[in-house]
Formats: sequence, structure tokens, C-alpha cells
Amino acid sequence: MKSKNSAKKIFISVILFSFVFVAAAQKPPMKYGKVDQADLDMKVYSPDSSASAVLLCNYGYFDSNNMQFVHQMRIKILKEEGKIRGNFSVPAAEKTSVKGQTVNLENGVPVITKLNKDGIFIERVTKDVYHARVAMPNVKVGSVLDIEFYYQGLPSFWSFQDTYPIRWSELILEQSTYFSFRKNFVGYTALSEGTDDRWVAKNVPAFKTEPYINNYENYLTRFNIELSSIHIPGYLYKDYATTWEAVAKTLRESDDFGARINSISFFLNALEKEIKEKTTVPEERMEKAYEAIKKIKWNDEESIWPTNTGLNYALNKKIGNVADVNLTLVLLLRKLDLDANPVVLSTRSNGILPPFSVSLDKLNYVIADVVIGDKTYLLDATEENLPLGMLPERTINGRGLVIKNEGQDWIDLNPTKKDKSVSMLNLKLSPDGTMKGEWNLSYFDYGALEKRISYKKFNSQDDYLKSTESKYIGMSIENYAIEGIDTIQQTLKETMSVVLKNKATKANNQLYISPILLDKYSENPFKAEERVYPVDFVTPIERTQMFYLELPDGYSIEQLPKNIKMTLPENTASFQMLSTVNENTVQVLFKLSINKSVFYQAEYLDLKTFFDELVKKQSEMLIIKKV
Repeated sequence: MKSKNSAKKIFISVILFSFVFVAAAQKPPMKYGKVDQADLDMKVYSPDSSASAVLLCNYGYFDSNNMQFVHQMRIKILKEEGKIRGNFSVPAAEKTSVKGQTVNLENGVPVITKLNKDGIFIERVTKDVYHARVAMPNVKVGSVLDIEFYYQGLPSFWSFQDTYPIRWSELILEQSTYFSFRKNFVGYTALSEGTDDRWVAKNVPAFKTEPYINNYENYLTRFNIELSSIHIPGYLYKDYATTWEAVAKTLRESDDFGARINSISFFLNALEKEIKEKTTVPEERMEKAYEAIKKIKWNDEESIWPTNTGLNYALNKKIGNVADVNLTLVLLLRKLDLDANPVVLSTRSNGILPPFSVSLDKLNYVIADVVIGDKTYLLDATEENLPLGMLPERTINGRGLVIKNEGQDWIDLNPTKKDKSVSMLNLKLSPDGTMKGEWNLSYFDYGALEKRISYKKFNSQDDYLKSTESKYIGMSIENYAIEGIDTIQQTLKETMSVVLKNKATKANNQLYISPILLDKYSENPFKAEERVYPVDFVTPIERTQMFYLELPDGYSIEQLPKNIKMTLPENTASFQMLSTVNENTVQVLFKLSINKSVFYQAEYLDLKTFFDELVKKQSEMLIIKKV
């Protein structure tokens, strides 16, 4: 069977010598090297005076006669922070011709600085997808950047919207007798013009990101483009991912995927023998295999394709990309007589898999699926701090495709655990407002994972404690202990003695203290009156805070925060506060539960109101007076 790459090469070599009728193209909206004086003189982009840069023109034209794509861009830099737009990445091909120039006005005269080869880097994103990374020279406030790309084939996507405004974006894709392609439209901004082969967006406002949003690129107005099929009579007929069944078949039959997990794999014999001798229990075999493969260090590369050196090389050298790690895991699990299959997916940073569009190139990550009895486990051995049964946040992104020896299936990539923590402050108050006592914290599931990762980034425990003290101004820490930092299946616990200053406000003979002392929402993250995009918390969240305060002699309670419980419809979120007094000790219990990961637009106003009330409640004061 010919590989996908070889088929594409045959197609390109044949099509270059073929004659295909080409309709007369529209006049291009820009010409490389011909910058208008008005654009050079521009100081402010009038439709958006806050813009630090503007994409003046983004033009793409696919010539089906020569199987060639030309991409032209012109960018105006308006403010200092807009200079970052001089470094960018766009879809490209393995062999891409790039030319560019930066134009600056100096004493009223245009001065041109050419882009040289050192500023161009072609990077391979997936097996068949490339991007061109460009660093433009001499970028200043007022610069106009002019860039032109040529390459064989189609871009993997075309964006009509970005995080800065676009004055004009135009895409022309000529039809061909010999091949077909799919373009899946996503986004929330309507196009200005559209025909069968030409689409234009004018004066597109900058995409404004919002709190708790999945990868913003999921919501940009754009086309995702992929070659569907090639049909050259007498030479070649080839389908590319016309259905998800075809995708699964391609992967199953690929030497770089299916063959790797169905090999004899002598290099795993020692591990297989060791685990089988230790246990016959399927769940225990799975856990031991999971921990054994974790010894292969992930090199941070995301791909469904293993490195060319093979799985045995990654195991021997103890390093590899995600496919090296998790396909080795699948292979070992199968050798241990477990029902294991790879699951291919798109990570959060790569974007959600379009529900109605088939795309092999959109898949950039692989994990393992294991079925034992009536239970299904999803495993990713790339994270040393990740307990069995949890996925890293980057993979919690819609759904994944399970590639079986026969057939395929979809599986939801939903979190099965919460980001959960319990905080208990047991303090004694002094008349000057200083509070001393114990602070105990417990972290569970994703809360524990995040804490383990952050703690291990510090060079020493002293560095970690200094960072914590700087986070909570006025707090000093003594007698610190941490438990469970390396036992990842257990609760992570921190205990410490603390002294808190400047946390009580004195007024006359009264002290004002917030019982939610250390971790609270000081403002509502949801300020917009309307929400265009879903609110994505990634995982459910649970925060429990217990505050115990012993009063000094001669002091009593003037006012307690009022007890409250607020719940959203269907218990999707809730918070409660309960305050009591027991002799000379005040007790305040606060609990926040966000019981699902994603809230959609119709739920936004309720969620916004919920957080309004949450912020108000967490700002309420405990008032203590001197008797």
C-alpha cells in the first residue's frame, strides 16, 4: 500500500503536467511590495482606536492548474505592544518560498528592510501539516510588514478573524477535476461575501478572549481545510479521510501506527514477564504497566505518529514523544492479556475535533483505552504526577476516536474527578489584630495534581515557602510539613504554623475580619452582559474553607456573616456559608461547588449572577468589638 505522502507526491507530479481549466480570478486586493502611502501614514485604526496592530490584508489564492497556493499578508504596527505581530506562524508546506519586507517611514521617506533566511523556519506540525514561522526584521511602531508565501498544495486552515482587527481577508479556492477537498466553517462572525470558490470578510473586529474559555482558536471564524480525494484516471485514485471509518482504517494499516502496536515486540518481554509473575489481577497488571511506561520521559512533542527510531528506542533511551510513550503502553497492556486500544484525539491547544468534519491532520495526540469487565480506563503515561484513572487537562477536549483491531468507536474525554481542596484555619486573635495558629490544607484529584506540579518546580522547600508568603502578604510560615508529594494515588496534605498580620482592620473599638482570609474571588470574572462562547472550567471544582477564630479576653461578636445557600438550576453550581459562635470561638464554614465543567451561553446570565452573589458573600466581614 502506498503511503499518504507518496500518493500526494504522485498527484503533484502528475497534476503539474496536466491541463485544467481555470476561471479568471478576481483582481487581488493587494500586490506584494506596493504599500499605500495612507497605510504608511496611519497612526490609528479608526474602526478600533485601541488596536495595537491591524491586519490590513490577508489574501490567499489556490491555483488548481499548478496546484499552487499563494498567501499574501500586510500588517500595520500601531503601538509598542503590537510589535509582537512581527513574529507569526501560518500554514505552509515542506517546501515553501517566502519573501518579506518591513517598510518604515524615516523623515517621510519609505525605508525597506528585507526579510532574510534567518527569519524563516518551516516546522512540521503533524505528519503532513507544516507551518512557516517568520520573524520580520526592524519592526517598529509605524511599520508596515509585507509578506508573500508560495507552496504546492492547500493550507490546513484559513482564518478570517484574529486577536487583532482585520481590514480585509479573502480566500479563493479554485475547483479541480482531479481532486476534492473539504472546508469546514467554524466561528461566530459572518462573512461579507461568499461564492462557491471565493470568500471575503471585511472589517472583522478583534477576537476578545473571555475568562474560562477553551482554546480561543476554537471560536475564530475560519475554514479548516483538508484534501478529500485524488482521482487521476489511469494514474491514481486515493481517498483521504472521507469518513472516520477511513481514518481508523488508515491508522490501523499504517506501518507507523497499527503495525507498531501489533508487532511481536521482543523488547517488552522482560517487562511482561516481570508483571505477570507479580500478579494475575487485571487491574493490578494495568497499574504496574502504567507505572513502568512512565519511566519513558515525554519530550513534550505531541503527535499520533511515533518517532522514526521506533518504540524500542524510546524505551531504551527513556525518552520519546507522546505516541512513543502511549503506544508502548498499549503494546505492553496487550501483552499482559488486557483489552487495550489507542485513542487518537486533538488537544485543547490544538482545538476541538469538529463534530461534522473528518480530519486526520487534526489528530495530534494519543492515549490508551483499557476495558476491564464493565469498566473503561483512559490512561496517559506522559505525566509522572498523574494518578491512574485521570487524564491531563490538555486531553480533556470533547471526544477521542478509539482505534480497534476491527472497527472504531468514539469515547468522551470528560473529567472523572474534581479539582478539590479543603482548607482549615484554626487561629487565635490578639487585641492588635494579629492572628496566630495552624493552617491545614488537603488536595484531591486535579487539585493534588496541580499542587504537586507547582511544588516540584521549586528548587527547594524554602523557595516554595518564600513564594507562598509573597502570595499572601502579611503571612509568615513556620513548622511546615507536606505529606503525599510522591504517593500520587493518595491525598496531598500541607500543615503549617502561620502568623497573619494586616488581615484585621481596626476602627474605634472594633475589629473587622474577613473569614474567607486567603483564597477568594475579589471580583466577578464574568463582567460581560452577554457571553458568546461557552464557559469552560475544564473540570468540576470543589472548595471547602473552614475558619476557626478564638477571641481574646474582653472581646465579643458584634456581627456574623449571614448564613446563606445559593444553588443554580439542576444543582450545576452552589455555595453556602454557615457561621456559628461556640463560647469564645467563631466558626465559619464556606463551601463552593461547581458541579460540571462547561456552561453554555443560555446558562451564562445565571452563572454571572451566581458569581455576583459569591463575591459579595466572600467580602462580608466578621465584626468583633471590645466589651
